Amino acid sequence: MTEQEFRSRMAQAETMCGLSDRPAYYEGYMNGLRRFYYGPHFGTLQQEHEEWLGLFYEQDETSAHRGRGYHDGLQGIRLPVWANR
Repeated sequence: MTEQEFRSRMAQAETMCGLSDRPAYYEGYMNGLRRFYYGPHFGTLQQEHEEWLGLFYEQDETSAHRGRGYHDGLQGIRLPVWANR
């Protein structure tokens, strides 16, 4: 991923986080995208990384959205179309 792609995706996620009534997905996405771009030394300890990944399976909807966003960002994918709603 180029720096320009990283900055573009972060800007889109920041915008959507501010506009959304459920920003948890975007918060997770941005954190995961940072780890994807900067690598495993991005300021997240391995234990924190595993906790973020574990959120994906939480029963609490907000936590699960945060975990799904982290998972997507960690893979470096573009924000899904549904995320723009």
